[in-house]
Amino acid sequence: MVIMVRVFPFQGVIYNKKKLKNLSRVMSPPYDIISPEQQAALYRASDFNFVRLVLGKEFPGDSEYNNRYVRAAAFLDGWLRHKIMLRDDKPAFYIYEEKFSCQGKKYSRLGFIGILRLEDVGRGKVFPHEETYPKAKLDRLTLMRAASANLDCVFSFYSDKKGKTVKVLRPFMKRKAIIEAKDQDGTLHRLWRVDRKPAIARLVQEMKDKAVFIADGHHRYEAAIRFKNEMKAKNTKFTEDEAYNHIMMYFTPLENKGLVVLPIHRVVSSLVYFDPLRFEQDLAQFFAVKPYPATKKSAGQVRKKLLKEMGTAGAGKHAFGLYLGNNRYYLLTLRDEGTVEEMVAEEKPQAWKQLDVTVLHYTVFDRLLNIAQETEDKVTYFKSEEEAIKAVDEKGAAMAFLLNPTRIEEIIAVAGELEKMPHKSTYFYPKLLSGLVVNKFEHGEKIKP
Repeated sequence: MVIMVRVFPFQGVIYNKKKLKNLSRVMSPPYDIISPEQQAALYRASDFNFVRLVLGKEFPGDSEYNNRYVRAAAFLDGWLRHKIMLRDDKPAFYIYEEKFSCQGKKYSRLGFIGILRLEDVGRGKVFPHEETYPKAKLDRLTLMRAASANLDCVFSFYSDKKGKTVKVLRPFMKRKAIIEAKDQDGTLHRLWRVDRKPAIARLVQEMKDKAVFIADGHHRYEAAIRFKNEMKAKNTKFTEDEAYNHIMMYFTPLENKGLVVLPIHRVVSSLVYFDPLRFEQDLAQFFAVKPYPATKKSAGQVRKKLLKEMGTAGAGKHAFGLYLGNNRYYLLTLRDEGTVEEMVAEEKPQAWKQLDVTVLHYTVFDRLLNIAQETEDKVTYFKSEEEAIKAVDEKGAAMAFLLNPTRIEEIIAVAGELEKMPHKSTYFYPKLLSGLVVNKFEHGEKIKP
């Protein structure tokens, strides 16, 4: 049996520009990065902000019959009824472009949104790379049950060395974008329809032999599989064509220079009986330790130099930055690349053992500090190195470890072995904007070529 990725166009639900002049005010970040303060600000921004669907407020009187999931479904139905949002009259793929700046450089990331026929993890050509958590999956599942919709895209990438899919998209970008909005970071998000049958057929055909790697949205993907299984159990005539057997997904080529992965730094909270001088000596068991002397005035420049040298060293070796407070910076370079081999008791692929996060866990967290990386009260995570340093200087944390970003080829190698990366291994930037398009399941709807 030949396993193919089955991608389809769909009739997306989008905001009505005739009713809403400023679409930036109704868009939202993804639910999992919205703080309580940001949630409140989004509520104030517009009565129709998409946060009401993806992360609605909770109230003291909430019950089984009146809660944020029920309200999300009611908002979506109401917005459709009052034409705040409109469902397209024919199926389409949706080109999605993001223009953004990151670390002083300008990027453009291009891909398209369609629906993917669901595959059980490990049984097809869709490969996740992150562990999921029951509570987060149940949250997304409950929302899907209530709204009968994919409110957010799963973010995925695939290989397109010859740029065949992008060639299909480009002509449609000569039209005026149907959605244009800026997010809080200044990223420009634009959407176009691919609604001509020959172009649709080419995209479907080009994607058939692709392996698809999930970058972000693992909880949504697994929640969608569970939702499908629940619906299938109620349907004695299940055919796989049912709308609920699909999930809305964003696809971007891995060759795209806009596919940016940022590191996630680790901060270890204050430790009992911690001796910084002894710790520096202990590190020499595994690492070449190079101090980077700094003063309060020169700390920024020293950190910049350290990060640059980490990247250079990390091209062939495992390298980390370490901050112990009081402007004490160090470059740690692993002495023996086979070190972790002896420490990992369980059967794991070589690609997993060679991840920076794995090396840091087994050498430093496990052996030297005797803490588990996943221990929430000991290890916290930061996307910004400045915030990680502040946690040490201003909040009493013991140390900060600065990491290089995980490389795309490492993600592919681990996922291709059906293995999951350690927690908080990747941060794809920028996140996809919530509110651009919705995939609503209509009762009895079938998805066919």
